[in-house]
This record gives sequence, C-alpha cells and structure tokens, in this order.
Amino acid sequence: MATQSTDSQYFRDSQTQAEMELLATIVQTDIAYPWNPAQLESESYLTAKEQEFALFDSFSDSDIAQKSQILFAQLEQVWLATTLQKSLCEKFALVPQDFLASIAQSVQKATVKCQSLADQMVECVLNILPQWAEEDLQVLARPLAYAMREADSFGVEVVMATRRPWTELSEIEQARVSLAVARYAISQLELSD
Repeated sequence: MATQSTDSQYFRDSQTQAEMELLATIVQTDIAYPWNPAQLESESYLTAKEQEFALFDSFSDSDIAQKSQILFAQLEQVWLATTLQKSLCEKFALVPQDFLASIAQSVQKATVKCQSLADQMVECVLNILPQWAEEDLQVLARPLAYAMREADSFGVEVVMATRRPWTELSEIEQARVSLAVARYAISQLELSD
C-alpha cells in the first residue's frame, strides 16, 4: 500500500509539473511571431527572400502563357482520367481497381495513338494482360469493337454477365471483360469530348 501512494504521489507531481510547463508556454508573451516586420533585422531577411523570387521576373508573358497552357492541359488530362476511373469503379466493381486505373490512364493515349476502335481497346489492356499476344487480343476485341448494338450497353452486358469474382474467371473471360471495360471507357471519353 505504501508503494501505491508513492507512485500516485509521483504521478501527481509530474502531472502538476507538466501542467505548469504547458501553462507557462501558453501564457508566454515575449514574442508572438519569430520576427517582427517593423524591426531592422527583418529588413535583411525580407530582402533576401525577394531576391530568391527575382528569378521569376526573367520569364516573359508569352513564356508564362505557354507554360500555363501546358500545365492546364496536363491538369485536364489528370481530371479526365480521375473521373473516368471513378466511373469505371462504380460500373465494374468486380474488376480489380488497379486494372480499372490502368485502363482509365491509358484510354487517352490509346485514342490518340490508334485509329481503329479495336486497336484502341487492345492498347488499353496490353499492360494489364502481358501474357496475351497483341494479335490474340485483336481477335477478342473485334466483336466488341464492331458490334451492331450500342457499344455502351454491349460492354456492360459482357461484364454484368460474369457475376463471379475476378479470380474465378478464366484467362479468356478476364481478357474479354478487360476489353469490354476498355470499350466502355473509350465511349465515355468520347461522350466527355
């Protein structure tokens, strides 16, 4: 019992000391800011900071306009890929998220790089299906690319018909589903343009 009172007394003393240190830190009124702009020492600090940013004065207005256009184009691409990925995740929950992200990121490049729809679809899934030859994927992509029905509903029908988890699908089924997701992503990108 004597040891408990010693321990509890030690705890109270350390707690009281910690409270006092905290109170002293809060109440301290010496300096509210690390430097005061009105003091003479602050002038040299502010001058040094202004000289660091003098580099930006060397850019012309046309340079800034050109660089900003590039930046905004890149931001738009990121925005489109992000919204497309979100749309794919909502629509195709059974497909692994990293596959959907990869397809969403490659859609824009594929639509610029390839002319035919089948080529675009294959280009979108090549990096997630490395075990497949491009020619084999072309064979699987043709029915999706040249379907007589509306492409949006056809791609969704293919994926929705396979209600099994991704790991239980055969390699051919995974390839077909991936191509259907790519077809849907391409149609969504065309709609957003």
